[in-house]
Amino acid sequence: MSLNPDKYLKVLYQDHLPKYTFASKSKEEWSNWREDLKEALIEALGGITVEDNTPLKAEISEEVEYDSYLRQRVVFNINDYLKTSAYLLIPKDKRKEYPAIVACHGHGYGSKEVVGLTPAGLENQKPTCHNNFALDLVKKGFLVIAPEIIGFGERRLAEDNHSTPTENSCYQLATYLLMFGKTLAGMRVIDISRSIDYLLSRNDVASQRIGCMGFSGGGMVAALASALDERIRVAVISGYTNTFKDSIMSTEHCLDNYIPGILKYAELADIIGMIAPRPLLIQAGLTDNIFPIDGVLTAYQRIKEVYQCLDIEDKVAKDIIDKGHEVATDKPCEWFKRWL
Repeated sequence: MSLNPDKYLKVLYQDHLPKYTFASKSKEEWSNWREDLKEALIEALGGITVEDNTPLKAEISEEVEYDSYLRQRVVFNINDYLKTSAYLLIPKDKRKEYPAIVACHGHGYGSKEVVGLTPAGLENQKPTCHNNFALDLVKKGFLVIAPEIIGFGERRLAEDNHSTPTENSCYQLATYLLMFGKTLAGMRVIDISRSIDYLLSRNDVASQRIGCMGFSGGGMVAALASALDERIRVAVISGYTNTFKDSIMSTEHCLDNYIPGILKYAELADIIGMIAPRPLLIQAGLTDNIFPIDGVLTAYQRIKEVYQCLDIEDKVAKDIIDKGHEVATDKPCEWFKRWL
């Protein structure tokens, strides 16, 4: 008899059906399912709220002009104790209002990584796996906000400020928050919701035309935020969609990916399926070893079932790119153009 716990873990997953596994057959059942799962997800994330009346007190700290867009650095309040900074990319075609997109960076050196800058703030001639995707979006005519997500870049713990730029504070933040029944994932959802609050405070943003795109760890943030904050009208999730079993439960991932007890309620596809009936594009790398393609296709089929139930299959699509763990913007730009 083997003393290894492998079989126990296998049986634990196989014999467990999450409470809110999608099985609705009508719009009424779907509506009830979504509301119940939303409540459970909010609780699992630490009882978060996407509504906050704390004054933003936004301040522009930097402005740089390019041929086709203006880049600003803005700082605003998350709550009474937290602030964030964000890059704002504004097209220069002088429209009265712009459709806007929240660009969520993943693990790396923060918001600079998606707007074409090095950690030192210089022009980046060698893009990382993020491929400066916020720049492609602004050049297609979208106003883009790229918030510095808590735990990265300027929003690391003070003790981590002297480490290399790609080091993060995820582990210490996550473990500290878990001891209080909170989650780092939940804190990052709040970052996105407050970024939307900031967008809506501007008179050049079309309030009903806000999208969200995230890559890798930013894909997790975009997925959760889009599921919970319906001000996000269109979502693109790149380099993240999978099953929990085939991705973060099958190899070592950053602790920020883990939500206590979530499998009591739902697999990842069910959570992402909450984005329906809003348009959703799933992007994945064919040779991504972190989020394997088999898990992507399994999850996508489950997500598609939600859209089929609502008879809106045209509002969900997948974009499988012949790459590894990186983002591409051709299809996402088309998707946002179509729906925003």
